Amino acid sequence: MVQLNIKDVEARLGEVKCAICKGNRFAIDSRTVTEGDGDWKAICRDCHYIFPVYTDMEFYIQTQPDIPYILKDIACQSCLHRGVSLDCRAVLSVRESVYFVTCEECRSKFPHQSFLESFE
Repeated sequence: MVQLNIKDVEARLGEVKCAICKGNRFAIDSRTVTEGDGDWKAICRDCHYIFPVYTDMEFYIQTQPDIPYILKDIACQSCLHRGVSLDCRAVLSVRESVYFVTCEECRSKFPHQSFLESFE
């Protein structure tokens, strides 16, 4: 599994829009970054909306039996190869969750809208 640092996660978050103000400037609250648990807090720099970011994907994959099948079916936006690895995920709102993935073929990194954590 990929171990991301704060700067990597902040850069990846810049690929999505804030659920409140639709901005794309985010920061990770370094006080929430602890070894082992992978539960971080991100904040929108424009409207100060706070949301969780999860970086312990090994635990998530082990506890969610559908995730490996979903990852095998995601097509790369660059090369269209199916199959990605999960780097981290952000729950932007109760209706919007995003997987940050890397193509296993061309190593392209991109966000993918998740529908598993979305509630209506």
